[in-house]
Amino acid sequence: MNQQNNNNYLDTVQTDVKPPFIIAIMHKLVPFSMIWVSLVLMYAVICMYTNTVGQDEFYRFIFFLRSPVVVVLNCFALLVSIFHSIIWFNLVPKTIFSYRTDKKSQSYLFIVGLWLVTIFVSAYLLFFILK
Repeated sequence: MNQQNNNNYLDTVQTDVKPPFIIAIMHKLVPFSMIWVSLVLMYAVICMYTNTVGQDEFYRFIFFLRSPVVVVLNCFALLVSIFHSIIWFNLVPKTIFSYRTDKKSQSYLFIVGLWLVTIFVSAYLLFFILK
């Protein structure tokens, strides 16, 4: 009898809402896009290390980046990483403010704060690189 009551309670608490198919696919593709970005960065470091011998490796890396397949894969990896950051920025306040009473306004402020920090750091790095 007690087990049946527990099962009924769990049925009312847990929802079987499935995310849309494209969102589920995006969740599965996050690790692959991060692996792709890591491999491209590793190739860049190897080319820059061997660049001390001559300029050939650097130009080989630049031509590699200009390939249409690599451009498409990099754009896809950028979109997946933006999606990933949106999901995580929305989940962080739910875990931090889970015991507070007025968590909606605090969570929106926290999400906006995370995005502002991300935009500020990205802009700073962009200006540092272009300088």
